[in-house]
Amino acid sequence: MNKKKIGIFILGLLFIFVPLFMYIFLIEHEDKVALTPDMISKVTYLETDSVAGGMITDGGQEARDVFQKLISSKKVVTQKEFFKKRFFEQSSHRKIDFVLDDGKRITFHVVLFSVEPYYAEAYVQCVGNKTIYHLNKEDATDIGMQFMNR
Repeated sequence: MNKKKIGIFILGLLFIFVPLFMYIFLIEHEDKVALTPDMISKVTYLETDSVAGGMITDGGQEARDVFQKLISSKKVVTQKEFFKKRFFEQSSHRKIDFVLDDGKRITFHVVLFSVEPYYAEAYVQCVGNKTIYHLNKEDATDIGMQFMNR
């Protein structure tokens, strides 16, 4: 009987703390970042983790093209929609850091949802901004294919 109460207590704590940690690590961010189209010309390179370990660095026009695609989306997605899709559909997560010419870093979290062989859509969130944007199929596929198997 005592073990049953302890098990229920632990289960209750999980139901309380798991959503709290999800909120802290996935939603709550630093200071709000203002993204403007003139920032595209200031991007010098991007960095992201490699599936083989290490870092991928793309510079010049490739980095600016990815940045432009990420900031071009205007369709806002609710956090409820995001979490519903994230937990119930197959997805791939990528963190992309852009380094500007003044050394400032802008980080994006990109969640790609795949429908073989292309990415059907993606959700994008800039660290420092709580808004989550929907990325269209073409841009999601371009970004996904650029970093696939690298």
